[in-house]
Amino acid sequence: MKITAGIDGGGTSTTLVLSKDGREQERKTFGAFNLNSIGEERFRGLLTELFDTVAQAGECEGICIGAAGISNPRVEEITLEMAQKYEFSKKLLLKGDQDIALYGAMSGKAGAILIAGTGSICTGRGKNGRTVRAGGWGHLIDDGGSGYAIGKDVLKAVVMAYDGRADSTLLTEMVYKHWQVSDIEGIIAKTYDNPDKSNIAALSRLAEEGAKRGDKASDFILFSNAAMLCMLIDAVYERLEEEDRLSLCLMGGLLSHDTEYRKMVVDLLMEGERNIDLKEPDMDAAAGAALWAWDMHF
Repeated sequence: MKITAGIDGGGTSTTLVLSKDGREQERKTFGAFNLNSIGEERFRGLLTELFDTVAQAGECEGICIGAAGISNPRVEEITLEMAQKYEFSKKLLLKGDQDIALYGAMSGKAGAILIAGTGSICTGRGKNGRTVRAGGWGHLIDDGGSGYAIGKDVLKAVVMAYDGRADSTLLTEMVYKHWQVSDIEGIIAKTYDNPDKSNIAALSRLAEEGAKRGDKASDFILFSNAAMLCMLIDAVYERLEEEDRLSLCLMGGLLSHDTEYRKMVVDLLMEGERNIDLKEPDMDAAAGAALWAWDMHF
């Protein structure tokens, strides 16, 4: 049986999709695809598991791997080395995680995706096949509109209210409860003792809850971050230079559900004269990678 394979390598888990005739046949989940966090030995072990599964499934015509760290020279080197052992190297396509997400969302056609989770990025493909992106440069210098950015703004609102630089906010007590602390010193300790992105990004749901309860600081935080996401979209659509309307999918943990934040983003998008049609993704990133492998060879 001739097959193609799509691999979505994530920071916590990896999804493998096996397709026949461009249609998904089987899906399996493996460990994290992250060389920095799991080390080279375990990374090689993961690739062995993935390639073994593909080899046992049938005659492989193409493999597309998408992952956030795929541009890391060492990741690419090891992946190609392991693929060579299975005679997959000439059938292999390596892409960023946002690339396979876009390909899946649009079934390989023109359009754009806006992803807002812990980080944020917008990427789009024109009808001529050219792709552009905006954002996604990491939380230290970018990621406006992301869960991390919102979480950081929550903390900023709390300390500014404590100082008297801003009005009081419901976020203060909400952060106390979330982190199980009782004063501002406890918040500072929690922030700097564990500055992990996910620790800060988890506070974004407090802004969502605060906005529902009428908290002005929460509402402002969500609105200002929604505006940052719209800037990403505008940058991508302007650079694509498409005259006709293009589809847009809102994706990621902050935009995949019916939340106050998503509503704000949609409302802001609809205010301007943008050539955008909102739609749901056709398929997920792993299936998009498998489709890309199929389109590449057939």
